[in-house]
Amino acid sequence: MSPAVIDLSAHLLHGLPGLPDTPPDLESALAMARGIAEAGTTTVVATAAMVLPDPALIGLADAARTELAAAVREEGIDLDILPGLELSLDAVAGLDDESLVQCTIGRGGRWLLVALPDTGWPIALPTLMQSLEMRGLGIVIAHPERCESVQLSPDRLRDPIGRGALIQVDCSSFGGWHGARAERSAYGLLRAGMANVLASGAHWDRPYPLGLEAGLLASEHVLRRTRAELMWMVETGPSRIVAGEPVRSPRMVPVPRGGFEPA
Repeated sequence: MSPAVIDLSAHLLHGLPGLPDTPPDLESALAMARGIAEAGTTTVVATAAMVLPDPALIGLADAARTELAAAVREEGIDLDILPGLELSLDAVAGLDDESLVQCTIGRGGRWLLVALPDTGWPIALPTLMQSLEMRGLGIVIAHPERCESVQLSPDRLRDPIGRGALIQVDCSSFGGWHGARAERSAYGLLRAGMANVLASGAHWDRPYPLGLEAGLLASEHVLRRTRAELMWMVETGPSRIVAGEPVRSPRMVPVPRGGFEPA
C-alpha cells in the first residue's frame, strides 16, 4: 500500500460563523474536497482559523467536519478528512489543556498548528513554547513566509526551530498567490533548510491549485533532490504529526551542483 499523501491544512470547513476563509456551504466544501483528492492528496486536515480563544469553535468545527466527511463518502470522493484548527498565539495562550489537545493536528494529542501574527515578532513565543513543552505539546508554525517579520528576517525562525518547532510552508505561496514577498520568503526558507513540511493552505475563494504539487516542484528546483526524498514533506513527516509522534526532520538543504551533499 502506498503511503498517504497528507495535506496538513486546507480551509474547507463550511458554515462556521465569522470565518471568511471557509466555504459558505456544503457544496462549495465538496467542490474543494474533490479538487484536493483529484490533485493526488489522500488525507487532509480540515482547518479553520481560531483567532481568539473560543472552545465553542472546536465543537462547531467537529460538526462541520462530520457532515463534510459523510458527504464526501456519499459522493465517492477518496479523501480522508481529519480534525485540526489553525490557532493564533492569543488562542493558544487562552485555551485550557483539554481544549488544546482537542485542537491538535489530526487530534493526535501533540502538535498544534500555530500562525504567527502578520506583523511584528512575538517576543513571548519562547515562553509559550516552554509552557507547551511541559504539557507534552509542540507547535507547527503555519505559513511563516506570509509574515512580515519573517520576510524581513527569516533567521528569526532559528530560535523556535531550535526549541523544537516545525515549519510548514504553504504550496500556495509558490507562484505568488500571497504576493511577491511571500513567494521570495517561501523559496528562501527552502534554501535555508528551514521548511520541514508542506501544506496546500487552500481556501475556497482563491484560484490557486488545491494540491501539493506546486510545493514539491519548487522543492525539486531549489533543493535539487529526488521526488522520493521530498515526499517526506507530504507523507512521512505529516503522518507522524497527525499521529502525535515525535518528528525528526531530515536535513533538507540544497544539494550542490556537483551532486555531493555537504557533510
